[in-house]
Amino acid sequence: MLQRRHFVMASAALACVCGRRAWAAERPGVPASGKLAFQVSRNGSEIGTHTLAFVRNGDTLSVHIDAKFRVHFGPITFYRYHHQGVEQWRDGAFASLETSTDDNGSRFAVHAARTANHVLIRATGMADQMAPADALPLTHWALETTQAALFNPETGKLLQETLQTRGPSTVALANGTRIAATRVALGGIAPIEDFYDSDRVWAALDAIGKDGSHISYRRV
Repeated sequence: MLQRRHFVMASAALACVCGRRAWAAERPGVPASGKLAFQVSRNGSEIGTHTLAFVRNGDTLSVHIDAKFRVHFGPITFYRYHHQGVEQWRDGAFASLETSTDDNGSRFAVHAARTANHVLIRATGMADQMAPADALPLTHWALETTQAALFNPETGKLLQETLQTRGPSTVALANGTRIAATRVALGGIAPIEDFYDSDRVWAALDAIGKDGSHISYRRV
């Protein structure tokens, strides 16, 4: 993910086309295929992948997240990263998150659960936190993050940064095709911009790391 290490950062198919369309319309931001995959690059060189699988079971939507990065020069690896998580939404509202992260040998785990009054966050090396009831993890795929308190899904820390919609734009996908997109910017130490297509589905991400490197996600 992009939130902690700004050097490198920061599924079930439905039975028929009608079912997929209804699913996508019911939960904005969910692709009709139930899957998203991104090529991740640093300064133009591919370093890994980031995938999301959306699984519907009754009124519960589970989002399975997997991100793997490797920065290397020839056979020498300078940095490895692996982040996995399951995010759950019920009746259209965020319900819980479970993540595990191996950040170049440092391991972290986060559990977050929403109650009537707050979101309880428990994370490695950190005292329990009570976030606002509308708090969301910054997992990028849901445009609701522009209107909510945010927390880091890798570390559990509350984020002071805010997301702002910057209006119409265009962005290239992994195959080079340019599409119309809505651009959303996150302020802070390492600026991040997310792009969403006309169906509100996450399409791309650009970020500048602390070392000045350019990190990009492009939807496959």
